Amino acid sequence: MTARATGNPVTAGSRDWYPVPVIPSGWIRVHRADGEHVGYLVPDGPPGLVLPVTLVGAALGPAQDRRSATLLLAARGLSALDRRWWCRLPSTLPAGVLPADDPPTDWEWRPVVLVEVSPAGCRVRPEMAAPEEHTAQAALPVPVGGLLRASAP
Repeated sequence: MTARATGNPVTAGSRDWYPVPVIPSGWIRVHRADGEHVGYLVPDGPPGLVLPVTLVGAALGPAQDRRSATLLLAARGLSALDRRWWCRLPSTLPAGVLPADDPPTDWEWRPVVLVEVSPAGCRVRPEMAAPEEHTAQAALPVPVGGLLRASAP
């Protein structure tokens, strides 16, 4: 399996559907050999080292050389998203899509799963939704920063 990293999506021939990416301009897009976008390389530490990050901006491993980081993203970038995450949400998430980019202090950390991810944002839903939450989702910006955690707080 060969992966390729691309810089500017305009010159790389990208045909993404999102109107305006919010991903930092210094992040380098990584695609698998089949063209599927699997993550980003973020310059980190000494020259030549990059941090492999998922489509939501979560680190997939430590800073490493570009080739190793690209191969890691090609192998695990998408599968790493298919798991339990933690997000601050109200105790009952209302129906529809609730912006969760600035959670009030009374919201609690709840287990969630990713529903949709794009460079413009992502949506999550409670992992074990109560009946009244079956049509509820929360919207987060990408990169998610501290709004989404891989482990319980």
